[in-house]
Amino acid sequence: MKKILSLVLCLSLALFVAACGSGSQSSPQAEQNASSNSPEPSKESANEPEQAEQVTLKLSTWQQDGKAQWSKIIPEFEKKYPNIKVELDLLSEKGDSLAAMQKLDLMAASNDQLDIIEFPYTNYSQRADIGLLEPLDGYIEQGYNYDEEYLVDTRVNGKIYALPSSMQRWFVIMNKEVLDQEGLPVPTDWTWNDFMDYAKKLTKGDGASKRYGAYLHNWPDYFQLQLMSKSADNTFLKSDGTSNGKDPLLKTNLEMMKKMMYEDKSVSPYEDIISQKLQYRNQYFNGNAVMLPMGDWMVAESGGTDAIPATFVTAFAPLPKLESENAHYSPVQPTYMGVAAKSKNKEAAYQFVRWYTSEGLEIGGRVFSGWAKSDSDKLVETIVGNAKDPSKIDVESLKYTMKNTIPGSAPVPATYAEEVKNSVIPEAELFLLNKESIDKTIEKIDQKIAEIVKNNGK
Repeated sequence: MKKILSLVLCLSLALFVAACGSGSQSSPQAEQNASSNSPEPSKESANEPEQAEQVTLKLSTWQQDGKAQWSKIIPEFEKKYPNIKVELDLLSEKGDSLAAMQKLDLMAASNDQLDIIEFPYTNYSQRADIGLLEPLDGYIEQGYNYDEEYLVDTRVNGKIYALPSSMQRWFVIMNKEVLDQEGLPVPTDWTWNDFMDYAKKLTKGDGASKRYGAYLHNWPDYFQLQLMSKSADNTFLKSDGTSNGKDPLLKTNLEMMKKMMYEDKSVSPYEDIISQKLQYRNQYFNGNAVMLPMGDWMVAESGGTDAIPATFVTAFAPLPKLESENAHYSPVQPTYMGVAAKSKNKEAAYQFVRWYTSEGLEIGGRVFSGWAKSDSDKLVETIVGNAKDPSKIDVESLKYTMKNTIPGSAPVPATYAEEVKNSVIPEAELFLLNKESIDKTIEKIDQKIAEIVKNNGK
C-alpha cells in the first residue's frame, strides 16, 4: 500500500505540473497490480451474480449528468439489480477530467470508498499500471469472449483492467445552411486538400464580423489531425510506444494549419485562439466558423444546449482521408470503466461495469458505444431523439459518416501518452507563431518525445 501511495502522489503531482504548464483548454477527455489473490467468480456469478445483501457502490467519474445521463442510467440498473445501489461520485463539478484524476489519486491513497471508476482515454493505463484497478480476466473468462464483445483491446501488461464505455470517434461538423447558401454539398468522400479548399470558399467578410471557413483549436489533437486519418500509428506515439514525431504527416499537418491561418486566412490566427481564449463551441454555434473537426460528443450538442442554443442545421462529414488512402479513418478514443482494487464489493462493481458497457450506456442516448453488438443506426436515432432540438441535426449525413468511417487501431495509450501530448504543445506553438522553422520544430518534437520514452524505460 505504501508503494501505491507513493506512486499515486507522484502521479498526481506530475499531472498538476502539466496542467499548470499548459495554457490550453481541457483536452477532449474533459469533455472523459491488484492482488493476485482476486476471487475467481463462478460462471453463474460472472453472468448475473446474485447478491444476498444490499450493496452500495460508489461510481467515481468526471462525466457530468448532462453528457453521461447517469440520472437515467443508474435507476435502470437498480431496477434490474435491486440489491445493488449505485451512488454517483462526481470527481469534478466542472467536468474537468484532469482535476478529476488528481482527486482520484488522492482518494486512492486515503480511506475514501472506491468501487467503480471511469477513466478518460489517456489516463487508464497509468492507474492500471500502479495497481488502482482489479484485473477482470477471471470474471470475463467465466462469461464471454472479450474480443467478440468489445471494439478495442484494453489489456495492460497482458491483463484486462477495464471495459470500454463510450467510444469517441472524430469527424467534421458543418453548418449546412451556409454550405447550401454557397452551393457546396456535404462532403462524402474528401481529402485534406478538399478541406482546405472548402474552408477558403466558406470564408467571408473581414474584421470582427468575419466568418471563417473552419476552426482549428489549440488542443494537441489538432497538431496531429492528418496523423489521425491513418489506419495505424495515428498519434504522436507509435503502437509500440516509441516516438512518431518523424512521421511526415506531422510536418504536413502543422504546415497546413499555418497556411490556413496566415495565407488562406480561412481559420482563426493562432495568437487569437490563445490570447482571446477562444472556445470552439462558441466559434461554431455563434456562426464564426462553418466547419469544425471534432469528436462525436458533439452529435447531441448539435441540437443545442441550455447554454448555447442551435440556430442552424448541423451536417456531418467523415474526417478527410489522406491522398494515399482509399478509405476514411478516424482515431478511436474510448473511455474506460473498471473496478477499484480496494473495493469491498468487487463482484457487484463488476456487474455494473459489464452492464453499463453493454446495454446500459445506450439507455443514456448521448454517446456512442464501445460494445461490438451496439446497433449504430438505432443509437444515432436515440442520440438525435434525445437532443434538445433534433430538427437541427442532419441525420442522413450522420448515419453515412458513422457507417463510412473505419476506426483506426486503438491500443491502450502508453502511461506517458499525456506527457508526450503536452510536450508537443510549446514546440508546435513556436512554429505556428513564426518563431521556429518547421524542420527545427519537428526535430525538437521528436527529441522531446524520444526523451520521455527513454525516461519511461522504453
